[in-house]
Amino acid sequence: MTLEEIIQNLKDTQNKSDAPTEYEIVLTDAFRFLGFQAKTIGGKGDTDVLLTANIGKESYKVDVDGKTSKNEKISDAQINWLSLKDHKEKNNSNFVVVAGPGFAGGNLEKRAKEYNVSLLTTDELIKILEAHSKYPFTLLELKDLFAEAGYLTEQVDDLLSQNLVRRSFLEKFKTIIEEIEKLQNTRLGYFTFESLAGREKIQELEIELEDIENIIQLLRIPFINAISEIDKNKFVFTLEKRDLSNTFFQISQLISSRPLVTTTKIISEEPADTKKDVEQIDENEERTVGTKYYKWTIRGTSLFATAREENPYEHSCPVDHFKTIMSKIIEAFENQNVINNDIIYQALVDQELSPNRVFKGKAEEYKIRMILGVLELEGLTKWTGSLRPIEYTLDKPLTDLIKWSNETSDKK
Repeated sequence: MTLEEIIQNLKDTQNKSDAPTEYEIVLTDAFRFLGFQAKTIGGKGDTDVLLTANIGKESYKVDVDGKTSKNEKISDAQINWLSLKDHKEKNNSNFVVVAGPGFAGGNLEKRAKEYNVSLLTTDELIKILEAHSKYPFTLLELKDLFAEAGYLTEQVDDLLSQNLVRRSFLEKFKTIIEEIEKLQNTRLGYFTFESLAGREKIQELEIELEDIENIIQLLRIPFINAISEIDKNKFVFTLEKRDLSNTFFQISQLISSRPLVTTTKIISEEPADTKKDVEQIDENEERTVGTKYYKWTIRGTSLFATAREENPYEHSCPVDHFKTIMSKIIEAFENQNVINNDIIYQALVDQELSPNRVFKGKAEEYKIRMILGVLELEGLTKWTGSLRPIEYTLDKPLTDLIKWSNETSDKK
């Protein structure tokens, strides 16, 4: 079943209170699409859908209880909390999720937290499916989602932001290849880590040296062999982009147990001029701000910031995480005049962003950049002009920063 069919079926069956089994079957298809071993069980005395994530020592099971309603909202009275507890014990499951078109207010979330049950709306599940189709979630990421009890809106927004950051790595990968080719076509005829890191496009996307090194190491492994080191820290790109693309395509065929495909290289009637261009490394355009974000807001229990006006995308950060990160920023400014992303990152290592929720490192580094950007947008901090790393000083008294942080935290 295709993603489009699964999504349409979820929308069509979520309100069929007279035929709940149809919704349960589609839920099975949806979670199977996400990588779970999913089985429809149903009937009295057991869960509707049982999910199994086989990931070694981190394996886990999830009971999914599907609820349909013509009124778009599932009420507390529609959920048999004691039965959910019994089903969890029977299946030796780690988590319980109730899925439905929406959930009523009142004591519903309080009861869900009391029984350690997650509440997932159909729309939230659809957003997860759509994001997964563009860049797959790991079963560990989904495990973290199910570990939360009550409404999952904040956690889903957070998960989608992390997914967007991972997808941006593909854009970085493409940009690095393009910039390597441009550098190689200068009089030098090669590239270095430093010359690549200095490219305007690389800096615009905030691609770190670590990312550059990781991508180059990937392209140097023997069965790809797309980059060769001709001298110490001097490299050349040895494949055409279409050949590199074909290499990754053949790898995907092998992993999915499909036969290798013979590809035919198309030779241009007018071969590209092999003569080296005399392109010089462009000077960076004048830049007045350190952040890529240009607006922000609070919706529900999360902050949202939008980056890049010409091709915008949005990141989110739960307010609870914002509070923790802001506390580290304030501590940093209490001890020094200039701060950057790396200083705050190190202060967060092994720390909890919210109760029982440890900072995930690189996967959540964007939250630090986002909040530093918001502070700059609010005129509380000022960019020093430094690019690696991007650094900030206070532009208002520290007391103003603390006051703004407290007021923003209270807006949720």
